[in-house]
Amino acid sequence: MHINRALSFVISLIFLSGTALAEETVTKPQMTMGNGNANAIQVAGLSRLKQESVVSEIRIDGTNVSTLRANTTAITFPKVTIEKAGWLVLHPVIDGRPDGDIVSGFTYLDPGQSEDVMVKIQHPAGAGDKFLVMLHGDVDQDRVFDFVFVEDGINVEDTAVFEGTRMIAHVIALPE
Repeated sequence: MHINRALSFVISLIFLSGTALAEETVTKPQMTMGNGNANAIQVAGLSRLKQESVVSEIRIDGTNVSTLRANTTAITFPKVTIEKAGWLVLHPVIDGRPDGDIVSGFTYLDPGQSEDVMVKIQHPAGAGDKFLVMLHGDVDQDRVFDFVFVEDGINVEDTAVFEGTRMIAHVIALPE
């Protein structure tokens, strides 16, 4: 009888101490993506501009003519709101994951709301290609996008815009 009570007491202590440990353990808030209250990117109604650029060069020392043809793509966001001056930035999605080490395009934003914000994509891109679109603040206020990769995991001088734990960002697919 005393053994059963002692065993029951020990099990109760273990249960209570486990409960206390669980209550004391602080879980870190999870980072989320989306729009905030003071910063937002409207992704509904995106439009894609596809053009072909042609550049010709004639050499004076001969009759050689060289022509460069390049497809350029730009994407227009209907409305972007940023609390402080910064950047609308595109990162490619590679193998199903956004690659924050590569910048596909960016454009400067003054504080407040901007409409029809266009970002030129700096490499070939077609309908359905996915990108992470996000806001970065112009931390040093020099109107130059400072994007520097550092091996210890800190990879941006003009840092991503957060509201609490929410990063102002969306994964998008290029429209037709």
